[in-house]
Amino acid sequence: MQKVYIMSGALHDFIMDQRREAEEFSKQPGSFMGMMPHPDKTEYWSERVPTGTLEEYKRIELEETAYYITADHTSKSYARSLDFSNWSDENINRHIDNIVERNML
Repeated sequence: MQKVYIMSGALHDFIMDQRREAEEFSKQPGSFMGMMPHPDKTEYWSERVPTGTLEEYKRIELEETAYYITADHTSKSYARSLDFSNWSDENINRHIDNIVERNML
């Protein structure tokens, strides 16, 4: 029996808005903007956002942003050791802001 993936309307709308934005931006000469996979690509989205909610998508993006900015400015092993999945959104945002601030000086 195949599992049915249900995507929230909010996540669907978010994806479609990003796709429209990318399409419009890419119409400018010499411009390109990557586009999220279409919401109909359920194999991709069921792996990327298992619950199908916008909240989960944003949390995943926040954790990935924290990981990559930390890895870029320190090391991958240090970034992995921080285990962002156990941090609050507020603490992750503060961590990202601190790294950006230190590197802007």
